[in-house]
Amino acid sequence: MDNKNIITLEPSIFTREFNAPIQLVFDAWTQPEHLKNWMFPQAGFTCEYVSADIKSGGSSLHKMITPDGYEMWLLTKYEEVNSPDTLVFRQYNSNQAGDILPNMQMPTWPKEMRATVKLEEVGGTTKLQLIWQAIDPTKEEAETFEASRSQHGNGWNGGFEQLAIYLETL
Repeated sequence: MDNKNIITLEPSIFTREFNAPIQLVFDAWTQPEHLKNWMFPQAGFTCEYVSADIKSGGSSLHKMITPDGYEMWLLTKYEEVNSPDTLVFRQYNSNQAGDILPNMQMPTWPKEMRATVKLEEVGGTTKLQLIWQAIDPTKEEAETFEASRSQHGNGWNGGFEQLAIYLETL
């Protein structure tokens, strides 16, 4: 097999510490009753899960709704769900039926993204590392990913902030 045309990009890596036990942080990532309360980039958004089979080999479908009513649908396919420390999933822009579609706001964004979430308990807190990478991007998708690299943290770090706020309520 000729692998000369395969494009490999360095992932974006984010870390955050949460003042919560590791099992609670893991549950917040894997239970829709928790996810709907924080899985969005900033306050004012809402999140609704239409389906959620969050286990290795399972999938979920949810939408984020912006304060002005715009809906963004996401299909997630879970590769690895190992309580309490590892979660690996692929995420796709989709429609409400779960059909994979290009990103409506950025059509040349990679169609397939993998997130690896690693959790580690550190003295009563939980350290999270998220590794985010494009999977088999086209040249144009790779260029879009790289051109926006400095902004990758905006959404994830906003979500982490929503998670921290939510965890404080539990």
